[in-house]
Amino acid sequence: MFEKSLLCYRCGSRYPTSELMFRCPECGSSLEVEFDYPRLKRRMRACKDRPPGHMRYAELYPVKKPVTAGEGNTPLIRSKALERKLGLEFELWLKMEYQNPTGSFKDRGSSIEVAKALRFMDSGKQKKRRAVCASTGNMGASVAAYSGIAGVPCTIFTPADASAVKLEQILAHGADVYRIKGDYAAAAKMVESAYKEYGLYLLGDYLYRREGTKSVGFEIMDQLPGADYVVEPIGNGTLLSATWKGMKELRTMGFARKLPRLAGIQASGCSPVARAFMKGSAIRADKDPHTVAVAMECGDPLDGQRAYDAMKAVSYTHLRAHETSLHLVCRLLLE
Repeated sequence: MFEKSLLCYRCGSRYPTSELMFRCPECGSSLEVEFDYPRLKRRMRACKDRPPGHMRYAELYPVKKPVTAGEGNTPLIRSKALERKLGLEFELWLKMEYQNPTGSFKDRGSSIEVAKALRFMDSGKQKKRRAVCASTGNMGASVAAYSGIAGVPCTIFTPADASAVKLEQILAHGADVYRIKGDYAAAAKMVESAYKEYGLYLLGDYLYRREGTKSVGFEIMDQLPGADYVVEPIGNGTLLSATWKGMKELRTMGFARKLPRLAGIQASGCSPVARAFMKGSAIRADKDPHTVAVAMECGDPLDGQRAYDAMKAVSYTHLRAHETSLHLVCRLLLE
C-alpha cells in the first residue's frame, strides 16, 4: 500500500500509519491519511482502463482488500424537470446514492473502514473484537451491514430521536442498538469513551471512513468532469471533505484539471458550519441542535473545519451569475 503518515488537520502533527488512533493525541482534532503521491502516480496509469466505480482507483485506499457489498458506481442523472421548475440557467445532475446496498453513501466509507478495522484487530492491536459506532441512522445501518459481512460484532448508539425505520434496519443486520438521552454529539462522546476505557474499535466519521467516502469525488469527476458546483449536505462534514479530497487526488494523479466549487447544505436547526461560513467566523457548536433532517443533526461536527475550508478552496469569478440559481437549488434540498 502507499500510506505515508497520519496527518492532523489542525496542528499538523504526523504519526505512523501503524498506530491505531482516531483523533490527534496532541490537539484532539481529526486525522487524515497521507499517501506517497509521487510513487502512486507512477503506478496508476492503468486506472482509466478499469471499470468505473468505487474500486477504480484502488491504490488510493489504505487497505488491500475492502469489505464489499457492491457499493459505489451510482448513476448521475440530469433533472430537466427541476431545471424548468427553478428556471435554472445551468444543468442540474443528481447522484443517486440511495442505490448503494443499504440505501446511502455511507456504504462507501464502511467498505474501507471495516476492512481497516479487521486489519488492526487481526494484528493484535485491538483488545476486543467488537466495534462501536454513534449514528443518527444511516451510518448505523451501513456499519451494521458491513460489520456483519466481515464477522465483526458491533454496537450502535443512537440519539433518542433516531428514526424507528433506521433502528429496524440496524437490528436486521444483527447489531446491538442503544438509544441514549441526548443528541448525536452525546452519542459520539459515549462511543469514544467506550474506545478509551474498554478497547472497543471506533467506527464512524473518522479518518478511514473519509478514505472510502472520497470515491464520491472520484465518480463525479469521471462522470461529469466539467461540473462547476457540487452540492452536498453537511452533518459531520465528512462527506463534503472526503469528496474534496478525492477530487484533489485525481488532479494530483493527472486525471483531472478543473476542480468544481463545493456548496454545503445545513438545516436551520443545526447549522454551525453554515453560520460560520456566512459570517466569516470560527465554527461554534450548536448546544441544542434539532431538525427533522436527523441525518444532519451534528451540532459539533468533527470535520466541520475541513468542510468549511473545502468550500473556500476554489473560486471562479465566472460562476457569480449562477449563484442565485444555486441558492434556489440549496433551498429545494431542504424542503
